[in-house]
Amino acid sequence: MLGMTYSDETGCWTADGATLRAVRRPDGAWWIRLPEEQPGAWPALVDAATRDGCGTLLISRPADQGEDHERALRRAGFTPARTETTWRLPLAAIPTTPARAEHRIVSVAELDPEIVADLDNAIRADIPGTQDWVGTGAQLTDSLDDPDFDRALYLVAQHPRTGRLDGLVRVWNRHPEPRLGCIGVTSSWRRTSLALALLQAVGRTLQARGTTHITAETDDTNRASHLMALNHGGTAVATAIEWERPNVSHPAGPDR
Repeated sequence: MLGMTYSDETGCWTADGATLRAVRRPDGAWWIRLPEEQPGAWPALVDAATRDGCGTLLISRPADQGEDHERALRRAGFTPARTETTWRLPLAAIPTTPARAEHRIVSVAELDPEIVADLDNAIRADIPGTQDWVGTGAQLTDSLDDPDFDRALYLVAQHPRTGRLDGLVRVWNRHPEPRLGCIGVTSSWRRTSLALALLQAVGRTLQARGTTHITAETDDTNRASHLMALNHGGTAVATAIEWERPNVSHPAGPDR
């Protein structure tokens, strides 16, 4: 017996006591969660979600998830899309000599969310897995209500003369250790000390609170990010594979 609730942003499907939950990302793909203990139900749940118009489905699974779960994903139409490494990074490895930067480092809460969203989209365009990301100011504002959001850990670099936003660092205040979600600068400020200035700013706040380590993920094709993690004393603690079920076109979504 299949049950379903569905909107433009979230979905939930149930079948024989198993549940698939999905959230639509700003790039149009749907991030899903499958019932861990019921891999036999995965194909039916995934078929229901795509039949209802969800399109491309994504799920992250541990690289060592086991053959039974891998076979279940393949039966449900998924193929491996990319591999991601999770790092544990010591804050003590951040250089202490202040980076030379022309910019003001300000909290995201002080800025127009639409302009910050444009900056975030531009930076994500160069990050594997988020190239098609199109976030909005409204979505950014909603994310600030997340219990893991901390205005002191989501910082933006603003040029004092032009007013342009040229970089950001976003750390989610998770437990047991905060997670570095993104750090990036626009193309004209690459190979400068701006990224380091952002990292130092958020690092000072965390260290003042007694935090010693943060976590972060890097795409295995992003050699520069891997080297950055290694050069800052990072230890690889986990590897995950992102599985993708490609977009399936449907003439109409579900009745709702």
